Amino acid sequence: MTKIRFTVLATAIALLPFLAALPLQAQNRSLLRQLLETRGCPGCDLFGASLSRADLFGASLSGATLSRADLVDADLTAADLKAADLNNANLRNSFLTSADLSNADITRADLRGVNLEGANLSESTGRDATMQLAKLKCADLSAAILNRIDFREADLTGANLRGANLQEADFSNANLAGADLRGANLRDARLKKTNLKDANLCGVRMPNGKTSRQGCPAKGEPPVVANNYCNYCYPFYTNPLWLEVF
Repeated sequence: MTKIRFTVLATAIALLPFLAALPLQAQNRSLLRQLLETRGCPGCDLFGASLSRADLFGASLSGATLSRADLVDADLTAADLKAADLNNANLRNSFLTSADLSNADITRADLRGVNLEGANLSESTGRDATMQLAKLKCADLSAAILNRIDFREADLTGANLRGANLQEADFSNANLAGADLRGANLRDARLKKTNLKDANLCGVRMPNGKTSRQGCPAKGEPPVVANNYCNYCYPFYTNPLWLEVF
């Protein structure tokens, strides 16, 4: 009898995590339905949600938890994802044009082939994320922490990377033409066949540890930035640094 009771008790303990998860799964489905119907669910817990190919144009998801969510091929154009948790999310080939991901966590997220043109990723965190073949034209990644990011073959034409931590990032075959990298950290980054034409590298800590002076104004010259690479861009959230006078 004692052995049977012990077996029943052990089985009950083993099932506790699954039983406890049932209300959460039900809540998750309810929030998922709310998001798809209203395109609004700020602060919602959508952990592991299945949103592949979802139409979330302009969705309000600031502060939402989308960790491990499936967002492959989803349309998140102009979506509000400020401070959202996208840790380990799968965003492969999704559309995030002009989306606001400032202060978002994209650590270890899969962003291969994603379209982030004109998006705001300022002060975001994305260690070990993959952005291979991503489109980041005129995107704002200023002050972002993007250590060990895979940017291979990504298009960062005219992007704002000012003050970003890009240590150990891989920019092999990436396009950084006209990008603003002033004050960025590229220590131990890979720049094999990287296009840096017209890029501003003033104050950049280069892969070899030295500080670049490329793009720094000569004494007596007005410190005005003129970037002709992004004249066609009209990002919803970002303030183009190429228009800055400081």
